[in-house]
Amino acid sequence: MEILCSRARCPVQEQRARWERKRACTALELLETERRYQEQLGLVATYFLRILKAKGTLRPPERQALFGSWELIYGASQELLPYLEEGHWGQGLEGFCRHLELYNQFAANSERSQTTLQEQLKKNKGFRRFVRLQEGRPEFGGLQLQDLLTLPLQRLQQ
Repeated sequence: MEILCSRARCPVQEQRARWERKRACTALELLETERRYQEQLGLVATYFLRILKAKGTLRPPERQALFGSWELIYGASQELLPYLEEGHWGQGLEGFCRHLELYNQFAANSERSQTTLQEQLKKNKGFRRFVRLQEGRPEFGGLQLQDLLTLPLQRLQQ
């Protein structure tokens, strides 16, 4: 049965318009936070993880303990973002679901990661200097590695 509306006002259409505006605002907010999240993941991958690998400042076991599945999580975010930008939310989130196990692994390793970071900052002068240098980059906006290592966990909560 079709609902007839007066010319002046139609409550059903007004409600639908409000829902559409809320949906659009939510979608835009999610897209913007995903872009920022991916950017921050990329900064850590580039300025910490890849340089540490290249320089050999940290041995592979410590690097793995510190960053865990970071590069894989970054890759998953890179796969998701184009879907969100094109408005294919369902398809993008459906594909992203297969990567949720990476976040479980990362969460399970978070305590070990923080412990490894503190140990290496105490014991390894070269690493401590490297971290200070990288944290001082303007791209990080004053954020410290300790804060950045919690990004994937924070993103899941958001």
